[in-house]
Amino acid sequence: KEANMELRGSTAHKVGQFLGTAAADLTQDRSRSIYWLLNALQATGEVINESALAKAVPSLYETSPVMSGKSVMTKGGKVPKAYQPGNKEDLANMLKQGMVRRDEDDRIVPTRGYKFKTNDDGEKELHKRNYSQGMLAATSIPTGIAINSGLGLLSPFGGAEGYKAAIPSDEDPSKTDNLVGEVALKYIMGRTGNLLPYEEFKKVRPDVSRKEYAEYQQFKYDKREDYNPLDGDITVAAGALKATNDGIHGPEVQFLGRSLPVTTGVVPYAASLIGGVVGARRGAKNNKAALGALTGGMAGLAAGQVGGNIIEQERRRRNYVENESENGNAELYLR
Repeated sequence: KEANMELRGSTAHKVGQFLGTAAADLTQDRSRSIYWLLNALQATGEVINESALAKAVPSLYETSPVMSGKSVMTKGGKVPKAYQPGNKEDLANMLKQGMVRRDEDDRIVPTRGYKFKTNDDGEKELHKRNYSQGMLAATSIPTGIAINSGLGLLSPFGGAEGYKAAIPSDEDPSKTDNLVGEVALKYIMGRTGNLLPYEEFKKVRPDVSRKEYAEYQQFKYDKREDYNPLDGDITVAAGALKATNDGIHGPEVQFLGRSLPVTTGVVPYAASLIGGVVGARRGAKNNKAALGALTGGMAGLAAGQVGGNIIEQERRRRNYVENESENGNAELYLR
């Protein structure tokens, strides 16, 4: 009730409230955020994105006074006057327009998107968010896609390249027969399947030798502390944080068992973050900072994914050629 979210009105209105709440959960990650705060790279990425946007364009997360259309005299002359709940005429207009409401104790409380602030003269004024929560949540879509894609969570029909599905099929472990369960495990738990056995893995990743595959498996599950980055990898807090500069995905960071490659994860994330900041700054000139952050972020995401994949494909090509040359396969090496 305090948040003005209680069920009310006709049956159709209540159904709309249920559907709207579900849609808001999907776009704003309400249910997953509790788990992510404890165990996910997505939460870290979202906090960084929000902090960067707030620093670049503070007005994104600020409020502005709601003007009543009246003016008051000050030392500097007449200035517009904001709605004040202490003024009877202002209060009547605010109630009529649905900006405020009376609660069960007959107190005046702001409705969704509004709040009371005290001005420099000690008077309460009605303020409204510059941008809705939905628009602010949308600014995290580009960076969210970048991280989820890098983690291999955007493959609903099976595992990412070279990996088993979260719920593998008996016939083909890289595919799933349980689409709903696969999506649920990836969406809610952020869970992915393990690497395929090497003989199956090399069919889709011929650039990785058996030795490299085994070394990566050892790195992935080794919990011994290693604080020396000069040997190519680090392991901190019994494996809670790990990193390597030469895994099967190239350089990658691993946090609580979740691996994020630099080329196909970090690069697209950084590009979408930069694009979002640039877009927000440009959009702020026309009071469209949130839309600018979303469009700029999506443009940065596209550029980052293309660039990251080009880098990764070239790395794989070179690794394949090197492995074949070491195996003495001159024909493949020359080709």
